[in-house]
Amino acid sequence: MTSFSLSLETYRAAQARIRSYVRHTPIAPAPPLTDELPATLALKLENLQVTGSFKPRGVFNTLLSLDDAHKQRGVITASGGNHGVAVAYAAWRLGLPAIVYLPATASEDRVARVTAWGAQVIQHGAAWDDAHAAASAHAAREDRYYIHPFDADLTMAGQGTLGLELLDDVPDLDCVLIAIGGGGLIAGMANAIKQVKPGVRIIGVEPVGAPSMQAAVNAGHVVELAKLRTIADTLAPRAVSERTRALTAAYVDEIVLVEDAAMIDSMRWLWTHYNQLVEPSGAAVIAALRTGAVDVSACQHPVALICGGNAEAASVWQVYAARAEAKTRG
Repeated sequence: MTSFSLSLETYRAAQARIRSYVRHTPIAPAPPLTDELPATLALKLENLQVTGSFKPRGVFNTLLSLDDAHKQRGVITASGGNHGVAVAYAAWRLGLPAIVYLPATASEDRVARVTAWGAQVIQHGAAWDDAHAAASAHAAREDRYYIHPFDADLTMAGQGTLGLELLDDVPDLDCVLIAIGGGGLIAGMANAIKQVKPGVRIIGVEPVGAPSMQAAVNAGHVVELAKLRTIADTLAPRAVSERTRALTAAYVDEIVLVEDAAMIDSMRWLWTHYNQLVEPSGAAVIAALRTGAVDVSACQHPVALICGGNAEAASVWQVYAARAEAKTRG
């Protein structure tokens, strides 16, 4: 067992701490109109969590654990998008000031989702890693608490509550697919799940263009990628952390990679079969199944975790607006 492992009691305490601030998200069965995926597969729709992703679990666990002085000064974070929205929302809910650093490449939609909850947004750098460096320095200068999106015990314990919740939903769980960004979600979930059911097969999914966890696990140490080439920006840090690498190496059975095109196609598939609009990261696990990157047909109770749904839908509304205008003119 890695020295980074958290106790089962730590995960259960986090679950009790955040229970009134997050949703118990639903389980959906396999769709009846397709046989592309095993009939035994279920989907955990964490895209229906508050703010549209799993991130509030770790954020609320962190904010609710802070001392009064740090709460008064406010918090700072850096994010590719979903973590920043979660920090903004949780800070608003608890009445705390928050500053969120986003990469300069963040979409207008991502910026709007953060500012909607009253947080200050500062855009910096080409990737999350650049924003993280600037945000960490800012937090140190002003003695504000920096909420790391994945490399912190409080964050990981909060994300791990999703593993306990999944075991409540599917007591006979024997396999779960989880997308990997910085690794806080899969590390926390795997660490929690395997303390309860060691035999559960845990499969991580990364983009071909951002395999930072696979590279780190294969090398036995954190590896910084020279380039990131993926549309799934919430799955694209240049490097994971030693904490998440070690836990993934210890508790995750397999890591597979998927192409951007497969994620986009699986976004369409989820809309067609589940009426769920998800972001590329949320479709990564479905892409792994549909492309054959992983085979779960031998599993009796497999679950695919749909981790985020913050897709920019402006183009959809533009199409309908154009149709409405055309009918008005006609």
